[in-house]
Amino acid sequence: MRKKRVLFVINNLSAGGAEKALVSLLHEWDYARYDVDLLLFSPTGLFLDQVPDAVRLLPAPKAFRFFDMPITQVLRHALTHFDFAPLWARLRMKNALRGSYPATVREQLTWPCIAPVIPALDEPYDAAIAYLQKTPIYYIVDKVEAPVKIGFIHNDYQHLQLRAGLDRPYFAQLQVLASISESCVHILKETFPDLASRIHLKYNMISKSMIQRLAEAPITEDFDGLTVVSIGRLQSQKAFDQAIDSCALLVAKGYRFRWYIIGEGPDRPMLEEKIKAQGLEQVFILLGLRANPYPYLQKATVYAQPSRYEGKSIAIDEAKVLGKPIVVTNYPSARDQITHRVNGLIADMSAEAVAATLAQLLDDAALRSQLTENLRQEASVGKEELTKLYHWIENATL
Repeated sequence: MRKKRVLFVINNLSAGGAEKALVSLLHEWDYARYDVDLLLFSPTGLFLDQVPDAVRLLPAPKAFRFFDMPITQVLRHALTHFDFAPLWARLRMKNALRGSYPATVREQLTWPCIAPVIPALDEPYDAAIAYLQKTPIYYIVDKVEAPVKIGFIHNDYQHLQLRAGLDRPYFAQLQVLASISESCVHILKETFPDLASRIHLKYNMISKSMIQRLAEAPITEDFDGLTVVSIGRLQSQKAFDQAIDSCALLVAKGYRFRWYIIGEGPDRPMLEEKIKAQGLEQVFILLGLRANPYPYLQKATVYAQPSRYEGKSIAIDEAKVLGKPIVVTNYPSARDQITHRVNGLIADMSAEAVAATLAQLLDDAALRSQLTENLRQEASVGKEELTKLYHWIENATL
């Protein structure tokens, strides 16, 4: 029997939760049953080397490069090759983005401008899966021939500040619109009640054996004494600016510990300035990106997720696998992963509350041990989530 052909589409494989979740999924995939192609708009990212050999990596659509280069280079291309379509697209994009818009909305407004110069894929597929919101979804709807199209929303749709009116015509052409937590699914159904029957829950997969194996790798940083670890992009969503204030409060009360942040992002200069202003250079440490964050998680006393909002944090699931006591803030989807004082602690969303909750765990070794023991008994997300995806590929219809 012919193996079905499945296409996954995502922007790149940078250090994000969706990207990490996709690589984990591909490591568990049934390649005897399905052939898999992967299309990245930019073939870059921390996880690129972790893509299984069984996955065929397609060439990135060349036209995307015109929207990252300076306009002078686009003009030079137009005059040299008598190819003016990219230049007109850039001018349309400039006009569409006049005004002040969140970055998420800017991406929504950009697609209609650039779509005319992005070629459709030549090859048909049995299923096309956009593993991230916005452009990957627009791409599989407009540029891929497949009877089954599945889109993923990897975050709280309302907090992303997206314009539902721009997404609705694309979502209406998907057989399945999946999201990664109960709260995120509820928000999608609330936002798109007319599409509720197509909106489904699919948890991110993680590979427990892979995490435990990679966690044994050596690191050079000093993890003696009490340590807190957080993982996330350096941007407002992750609230590391507020975490610095929490750290300062703990230091002022005499706590001796280090707080390590694994991640990179646009807020680094602001965070560095704030760390320096509060004299925390030796305490609150921005490690940058790490292809293998698991040894840091393994050695941490506490894992902290001080976010303002989340979809379903894959870093929390990874901390659970390693039995780490966890502190999260009370964002809307927090209780999809954490039950207070059962498998972690939930703090109110303020610097003072986060500091007080971390202090509980730093002070109470017995509480840490109890949370770790509870986590060891907690079932992790397994291959049933892949079975759900296979079912959609085989059976989803409009």
